[in-house]
Amino acid sequence: MPSTHVSTRQRIVIGGGLVLSLVSWLVVKPWNTIGWMIGAPFGRDYVNFWLAPRLVMSGEGWQLVNLTAYNDSARAAFGLGHDPGLVFVYPPHALLFLAPLALLPFLPAVCLWTAVNLAALGATLRFCGDRSPIPRATLAWVVCLSPAAVAMIIYGHFGGLLALASTLVIVEGERRPWLAGFCLACLTVKPQFAGMLGFVLLCGGRWRCLLPAALCTLALVGLSFAAFGFEPWRRFVTLTVPFQSAVVSEFHANWIMTSVTPYFTARFFEVPAALAWAIQGVVAALGLGAAILALRSRTERPVVLTVVLLAVIVSQPYASHYDLAAVAPALSLLVLDDEAASERPPFALLAWLLVPLARILAMAGAPVISVILVATLWVESRRLLAGWRSPLRAAASVPAAG
Repeated sequence: MPSTHVSTRQRIVIGGGLVLSLVSWLVVKPWNTIGWMIGAPFGRDYVNFWLAPRLVMSGEGWQLVNLTAYNDSARAAFGLGHDPGLVFVYPPHALLFLAPLALLPFLPAVCLWTAVNLAALGATLRFCGDRSPIPRATLAWVVCLSPAAVAMIIYGHFGGLLALASTLVIVEGERRPWLAGFCLACLTVKPQFAGMLGFVLLCGGRWRCLLPAALCTLALVGLSFAAFGFEPWRRFVTLTVPFQSAVVSEFHANWIMTSVTPYFTARFFEVPAALAWAIQGVVAALGLGAAILALRSRTERPVVLTVVLLAVIVSQPYASHYDLAAVAPALSLLVLDDEAASERPPFALLAWLLVPLARILAMAGAPVISVILVATLWVESRRLLAGWRSPLRAAASVPAAG
């Protein structure tokens, strides 16, 4: 029977993650809640998720595409003396999920939002396999305080819900297609993420949840029309989407300093745009190919989930470091596996540790997180090939299609 204690190596890894996470939090001066942090010592970007639905529900939704007016509203709401540089870029059906908490004052809303996402991260572990000798309760704490989770907390994003929904899509897609389909529909609030994951499922033979996902997405869009009208969608399609595209294609680096994609790294180092797109395309093709292979493999579930979710993230031209909370449960299991640690290069460990430093590294002129993520994806993809030759691992794999 495996030991259930936390090893010395695991303690060092966990402690190192906590130290780096604390550094990344202190750098943004969380005690100053009218500075870079707004309204609370954590959850900076949750201001968008709280303010946007309030404006829409009060008939001021036009401000979401007028950056001056939108940031003026933020300044007035929080007593700021500076332009916070906020922007809301999500499709209008995201407002269905954001509106309930927006009815609360900001501080209880951001606290509840953070708690829900941390609970979702802990719940995701249930679907990631149970090979770890670390007690489940301890492991849940480790995941919720992992560097990627701390980045999510600092920025106020929904990586915990992203982790739970995407993991359910991958693990339960064939067994419970309507549950997985609803989860995939919810993920369409991040259209590129959902589109990439849907493509991998289709090519990987896990297509049973795709029709339910399409129907649930149509239902969510219809509900958003009923709740908020046509105008938010018109503004999103004609103004927000072109703005997002321009920020990436024209490379306004100051808007996307948390990016962890090969395209961002290449453009940051002044690689010509065409070559940067080519690099991104090659990584996307190889990464998505590895993800498709993962769904058809018999490798351990944490490896499958890590490869699929990492591939989906790094295949996008723009993805932020806080999105990597989606991979945190599965990646934590890999990093804390003492037996496997000596068998592979430490890229997964570096990816796990350095996530919250993405913006700091970029500001220091060294946005290397994307390189580490691609290296991690490559190393874990090699383990997939070993999985093809290890049928005894089938019991720990993601359920096969069919």
